[in-house]
Amino acid sequence: MTSAAPITAPRRRRWRRAAALGLVCWALLSPSWLHAQDDSATRALRLQFAQGLTLEIAGRWADALDRFEAIARRRPTANVTYHIGLCHERLGRLRTAERTYHNARAIADANARKASPGVLAEIDARLEDLEGRMPRIVLNLAGATDGVTLLLDGEVTQPSRAIRVDPGPHVAVALRHGIPVAASAFSSHERRTRFVTLTVHPSALRVSSVSRP
Repeated sequence: MTSAAPITAPRRRRWRRAAALGLVCWALLSPSWLHAQDDSATRALRLQFAQGLTLEIAGRWADALDRFEAIARRRPTANVTYHIGLCHERLGRLRTAERTYHNARAIADANARKASPGVLAEIDARLEDLEGRMPRIVLNLAGATDGVTLLLDGEVTQPSRAIRVDPGPHVAVALRHGIPVAASAFSSHERRTRFVTLTVHPSALRVSSVSRP
């Protein structure tokens, strides 16, 4: 007797995508959808939403985001806003995704009778997951720090404070009178806190204070 071949992870993912795509097609072709008494604008939005879901299933997150944002400009429902957040999350924009999920939650709370319990559960699950995944950066200053301003990615921040950031490259700069006196480029990673210390040397202060001819 020949044993069945093991189901690999890629095959499972393909099956899940195929099943999800089948649900989209079923929704588009079902009699209830075809004979709905909605106006043409609503039908067009539903078709656009189905296209966005299909792009999601294919992993084309940027293209799906374009579809969902176009829908949200006309009809910003909790479901559409949730999918916008999901696209941002898959593109690595965790902070934007978090804000978008909170926005979806607010829309759902404002329209409680129209909100799907399934969508609400998904929003809460994504927010809980992001809380643990969000990288943190803690910046510190050392040396001659009097009058020095600390910037992370161009935004003023305070030392010794955990700052939530997206994963990826970042730049910290120490300024004195608007002139850089120390800097560091580094990367952050999900579920990790990165500690970065900028040391301002007295020689850097003397250089920065030299007047130009």
